[in-house]
Amino acid sequence: MVAGLSVALLLGPLVVVGTGASPAAAASGPPCATPAPLTTAAQSSTIGVTPTSVALGNVSIIGGPVPGLFEGAPVGTQAYFDYVNSDGGVYGRKLTLDSYDDGFNGQQNQAETQTAVSKDFALVGSFSLFDSYGCKVLAQNPAVPDVSVTIDPTTNTLSNVYSAQPLGQGLPLGPFLYLKKKYPASLSLGALVSNASTAIAQWQGQEVALKHEGYHITYVRYVNPLETDFTADIVHMRSFGVQTLFMTDLDWQVSAALIQDMTQQGWKPQVVFSGGPAYALQFISTTGGGAANGVWIGQLQALYQGEDRKVIPADNTFLDWVQKAHPGWKPDLYTLYGWSSAQLFVQALKAAGKDPTRGKVLAVLHAITSFDASGLLSPADPAHKVSPSCYIMVRIVNDHYQRIADPTDGAYRCDAPDWGIDGKVSYGPTG
Repeated sequence: MVAGLSVALLLGPLVVVGTGASPAAAASGPPCATPAPLTTAAQSSTIGVTPTSVALGNVSIIGGPVPGLFEGAPVGTQAYFDYVNSDGGVYGRKLTLDSYDDGFNGQQNQAETQTAVSKDFALVGSFSLFDSYGCKVLAQNPAVPDVSVTIDPTTNTLSNVYSAQPLGQGLPLGPFLYLKKKYPASLSLGALVSNASTAIAQWQGQEVALKHEGYHITYVRYVNPLETDFTADIVHMRSFGVQTLFMTDLDWQVSAALIQDMTQQGWKPQVVFSGGPAYALQFISTTGGGAANGVWIGQLQALYQGEDRKVIPADNTFLDWVQKAHPGWKPDLYTLYGWSSAQLFVQALKAAGKDPTRGKVLAVLHAITSFDASGLLSPADPAHKVSPSCYIMVRIVNDHYQRIADPTDGAYRCDAPDWGIDGKVSYGPTG
């Protein structure tokens, strides 16, 4: 655990415990630069494009204090490029990937982003807690397409950044409305929230949504991704009568450590809920046999690890090509993000024609208003940066992930809106 100043604030019935300086807390980065003018020369750039290839860059956390944290991002991106290359590439050009590791370091993220901008045609499939550092580089180079899932609100606003699953402020209400109906007496909620600044901003919107739906938030603590001991949290939440535990934006490694401590302490609230990161084969195996049973997951992705193979053909393609690109790799959410980002980019590259420029690709991206990665993602609007509102409900049963009360044909539940950070209801593309 990274040393930091611990601060406890008593706010009526709500206890908030936050960690001070830590690598994740530093992820907010320096202020993003004011976007530079978009010049004709920059839009006409073909950097990275040759008659036989297109070079793309990916900046993700691979090394550092949590080795392999988001290694799935370049793995998934490479897998989709391999899939496209197997059919001749795009207009005869093979797609090559330059993978850059920011090493869990903001300054390195900025430097690697600058290298990619100078060398590669576009950035594709990147994922990092420190993408806010690369924001300045992307703002200064507005003609360079970045097709990646970003968790930084400012980076998300840039005109050259397009996400396969755009960032939303708040959360889809559907999963919580479902759980509230199923467990009407379990409205006392405790939350462990990633202390990355982007996650904290997300939590502010989520808190508004939960309170609006009648949840009583009695315990919140901001957690850094290196923590492994949650005994004190469990003691506090037990004493505060927490009935619903919300593991907010925590990676599967952190969530698994929390479940292990809960098992050791003999504490299991009526509802344990997580988002997409807990849908990982490593999560179940790491927690130990049966320990994760009963955990609920509300997510904006299909069961892409194989459970939806029979109803979503793209799941077969995804899994087969990931294994070809990286034999033995266990796909996680970041692998899917890399694959989906690559698919969105290739769609734009193909539509840009046989003589692509950065400006042509950006123009196409600006017109893609619906994208679902062939069913692997809930439908979203990349062009207008509208996050998805449809979802599926998943539960771990006998150490396996199962869809619960969801369409059996691979479709999504589209029965609830998003709740924005400003306290206003905002609907996604299918809301």
